[in-house]
Amino acid sequence: MSAVRSFLGAAWSYGVYLPLYVMWRVVTGSVRATFDFLYPRGYKPCNELADAFVEDCANLPVGQSVRLPWVDSLATHSLMMNNTGRLLSYVAIASGWFGVAVRDSGTKYKPNRTYRYYYRRSMTGNWFAEIWSVWKSGFLSAVLALPCVDFAVDVAEGRPVADHSGAMLLVSGALLVICFLPRAFLGRGVHFPAISLVNGAAFGGYGCAQIINWFAGLAGVSYLWLAAGLEWDFGAAFEFAATKAGGFISSSVEWAKIDGWVYTVFMTPVIIAAAALMGLAWTVIPAAFFWYVSLRFIAARNAKAQLEALPLNAIQAAMYAGSDFQVAAELRAPQIFLGFLVYIVVLLGIILYPISASIVG
Repeated sequence: MSAVRSFLGAAWSYGVYLPLYVMWRVVTGSVRATFDFLYPRGYKPCNELADAFVEDCANLPVGQSVRLPWVDSLATHSLMMNNTGRLLSYVAIASGWFGVAVRDSGTKYKPNRTYRYYYRRSMTGNWFAEIWSVWKSGFLSAVLALPCVDFAVDVAEGRPVADHSGAMLLVSGALLVICFLPRAFLGRGVHFPAISLVNGAAFGGYGCAQIINWFAGLAGVSYLWLAAGLEWDFGAAFEFAATKAGGFISSSVEWAKIDGWVYTVFMTPVIIAAAALMGLAWTVIPAAFFWYVSLRFIAARNAKAQLEALPLNAIQAAMYAGSDFQVAAELRAPQIFLGFLVYIVVLLGIILYPISASIVG
């Protein structure tokens, strides 16, 4: 009898309880992470750290690295700023183009600090001004924009569309505009020096995030433009979304019948992650191309102009000479102009095509 109870207990623990527990943790963790991803809470401005840091950037000897004063408690390193980083940090902080906020959690014996970064010191803590990484901007723009691309193409080319298309384009466009367009405007001319102050920027990937913000925000404007000429059947849109979700669940059930529940529970997140990576590829790769081929050099020129407009000392002038900042700001190459030209063509001819075609026509 004890052997039977042991067998039933093991079957319950590993066959029912463990898969359900994993699914529950995945769902609750995803909801919590999504909420914090979209609307972080509990952060307080700590720009006084930047005030002390900028003095070190401006006055310490040439070639001396300066450590960023903000670093998450769980991070393994703190970014060391070279001459280029010190100059860009000076530009961003002295111009009021950077804000930093901290959230303290944990206990007094094991404190935990996390930081968020913002375009404009005056907007520290404002969600619309938060500096997003490439991965955050790329993932969210892919989730909001890519499912409606086919609807937008059909409407733009005059083909008949389903009843749910208008509401889907309206909701997607509104979310894209809200999430990305204010961030794109606030980061205009500011992004390049501001991201130099983001700790771990080399690993978090903040470089081409500004290009993704513009692409996604203007795509939202195009979606709203197209939605304005359609019927907004929210019932049909909800039914369409529910049907897609139900199809995914049904497929998971079928996989479970063939491959087993445990396999399905652990493989479903893998499949979702693979789909997310494909979406990231569609958003990040074009933005990275324009940024690293052309637009970062234009941003460096703008940062140099701002540096020259600020009070400079002999130490800063010596730091600029021969630095990577000087190389980027003073490089003159054909691909910079050509890349910028192609970028404008993509904005007007693809992302804003419905509006451009209406104006031209």
